[in-house]
Amino acid sequence: MKKSIAVVLSILLFLQVTAQQNTIDSLHHLLVTVKEDTSRINLLNRLSRIFSDSNPDSALIFANDALLFSEKIGYSKGEISALRYKGEVLRVTANYSQALEIGLRALKKSESLGDQRLIASCYNTLGGIYAEQGDQLQAMPYALKAKTIVEGMDDERFLAVLLINIGYGYGQMKKPDSAKSYLTQSLNISLRLHLSDLIATAYLNLCMIYSMMKEYDIAINYGRLAIPLFIANNNRRLLTSTYQSLAETFDSTNTPDSAFYYVRLTYTEAKKIGEVQEILSSTKQLASLFQKNHQLDSAFVYQQIAMNAKDSLTNQEKLKQVQVLTFNEQLRQMDIAKQKEEVAVARKRNLELAGIAIFIPLFLFAVLLLGRKKVKSRTIEFLGILGLLFLFEFIVLFAHPYIGHWTHESPLWMLLILVAVAAILIPLHHRSEAWIKKKLATKPEVRLQPESL
Repeated sequence: MKKSIAVVLSILLFLQVTAQQNTIDSLHHLLVTVKEDTSRINLLNRLSRIFSDSNPDSALIFANDALLFSEKIGYSKGEISALRYKGEVLRVTANYSQALEIGLRALKKSESLGDQRLIASCYNTLGGIYAEQGDQLQAMPYALKAKTIVEGMDDERFLAVLLINIGYGYGQMKKPDSAKSYLTQSLNISLRLHLSDLIATAYLNLCMIYSMMKEYDIAINYGRLAIPLFIANNNRRLLTSTYQSLAETFDSTNTPDSAFYYVRLTYTEAKKIGEVQEILSSTKQLASLFQKNHQLDSAFVYQQIAMNAKDSLTNQEKLKQVQVLTFNEQLRQMDIAKQKEEVAVARKRNLELAGIAIFIPLFLFAVLLLGRKKVKSRTIEFLGILGLLFLFEFIVLFAHPYIGHWTHESPLWMLLILVAVAAILIPLHHRSEAWIKKKLATKPEVRLQPESL
């Protein structure tokens, strides 16, 4: 059964209720007024999620800002979410290789953090990226691993979503029995929790699966149950998909009147929401139905509309290719800006380290000179010990980034190495301190010469 890419996305990926304009305005207002760092990052991520389908450019900006801010303050959960939503934007714009790269990066970070919910979300995101490319063999293991994790959590809504994704995947793999089993589990959870959006989506999927199994009466029943729920949730895309599924089911049962009725609804809804793929499929089906009914004039009209829709779809694909190139350039410019910022930060750090490296020997030299002057011994001791503290702490400060790089920021290995460094530096510090007290704080003796007679 032919379904548009937009429908596949809506079913496969984590389902989200479309935000109303006043909600978006409220989030923008909060973004201006909120002061807490983590709260601002969470808002940026939420806005990126909302705009990922409708406005990928804005979604990318929000996700990138959240990512940079999270990295700056060390907010790991915000960083992982920002990476996920950035991956979603790349998926929507057909940048699949980059989407997978960022999705895997998010997964790696979530695994190092040990947050099971974030790990499951990353699995779900990666599964969705593979699924959109039609690679269910790669998508399914991620969905199943996410399901295993979520089953041990108190989040039945997330579990219901994953069960729908798995059921749809098995349907695409032509395994209707497995698909029906997972979809029924999702439906039972959704009915118990009164999750109308998931109930409707489960009904639609079951409609398609039972139609695949040629159990048309059950398929039609599920399709009709889904319609009022999609209307209530204002989900026009899946409503259009439901009409088309019913039209194809009635066409398979040689019920032309009902097939005409639902395919006309499909065409009407597709025009309202601008779904060219659905317009193309529905007008082709209308042309076929009119031809079977020997209404050649009407068949010719819809055939022409179908041809125009096909041309429009081709133009959209060309435009999408241009948009992908533009989008990739935006990503490249963002990466360049990030690299410049990182270079500036590294340069500032190196200058600071160089300044400290110059200051410490000058300070110790100044203390040495003061030791030759008439200065109190305790003052010289204090300044000498202070100079040693500067020196040894500088050594630790200088070595810390390299230790972090060698150990991949592993707390255990970093602790062991720093303890080993301290075991070397502390005795040296004590010996140096003793030398300072002995050499710098001790005045040279003045020997009296005997008077000559």
